[in-house]
Amino acid sequence: MADIIADALAHAIVVAEVDDPSLARSLQRATVQGEVVRLVRGIYVPRAVVERLDPWDRELLRTVAAATRGRLRQPLCGISAARVWGVPILEDEFAPVVDALGWDDRATRRASDLRYWATADDEFRVVEHRGAVVTDLPRTLAELAVRSGFGRAVAAIDWAVRVRRRPGAPATTLDDIRAAAEALALVRGRARLERALAFADGRAESPGESWMRVLIHQLGFEVPDLQHEYRLADGRRFRTDVRWPTIRLAGEFDGRLKYRAGEARGGRSAEQVVIEEKDREDAVRGTGDGMLRCVWDDLRDPRLLRHKLEAAGVPRRSRPARLALKETPRTL
Repeated sequence: MADIIADALAHAIVVAEVDDPSLARSLQRATVQGEVVRLVRGIYVPRAVVERLDPWDRELLRTVAAATRGRLRQPLCGISAARVWGVPILEDEFAPVVDALGWDDRATRRASDLRYWATADDEFRVVEHRGAVVTDLPRTLAELAVRSGFGRAVAAIDWAVRVRRRPGAPATTLDDIRAAAEALALVRGRARLERALAFADGRAESPGESWMRVLIHQLGFEVPDLQHEYRLADGRRFRTDVRWPTIRLAGEFDGRLKYRAGEARGGRSAEQVVIEEKDREDAVRGTGDGMLRCVWDDLRDPRLLRHKLEAAGVPRRSRPARLALKETPRTL
């Protein structure tokens, strides 16, 4: 469990653990007054603790609290299990609901802020991770994908099968995910999962790159190669996120994280990052290739991305697929 979540959970007030019949009423009044926040039924934390967390960590705190301190007695699954594994979740609605496996294959049901998903086997591929009982990574991704849009599924699977990843980070394979789906006999949404598995590419190095590639495909443009390596005459080597070899155009996705997070910048200042990117862009242009840069705003409004691709001369592949324009990556 991440230290930030463990620290926040240490401040949790669990009604069932306190022998005081008036506590629940006191907490309800404190919630109305804005002094505490209810994570799930029976578990509260001081508002000051929650306000220190970003939206992703708030939802992870809710999930871990339900699994480790609440009345939930079933394994986490779906988006909730994905949070515990660290899977990036695009177009996250931040609904205050925790997903868990049901006890049998009868209809999915919701009890207050807990949602139980019908399953043929609530013990299959279940493990403990970060102190919580969850479906393992292949099952988590399979069940997430059959219930999600194309972009969310691809970004999650790209992350899990990523070629270059941090040592010790959880990983799986496309075959493992498919095997989990087959063993569970997933039918509803299975075609959606198979499309995501076919499109996934472990060379994508960030959720933003995955999302950009999905939109390029849905807009009907030629999908680029990933992680193209340039070898310069002076011995330097570097990679660009994408490249269209047919028109000699490289592309980069610029997420804001690398400008503000010291760890992501490798200890460099934001100014150094900008200078190095400019030098690299000049080097790319020196080879005769062009350069296209995309940012989060281009993904939030695919029309902006379409205009950039058209202006750069990226060839069309087919008719644009139907776009889910309301899906917006807000968590990354």
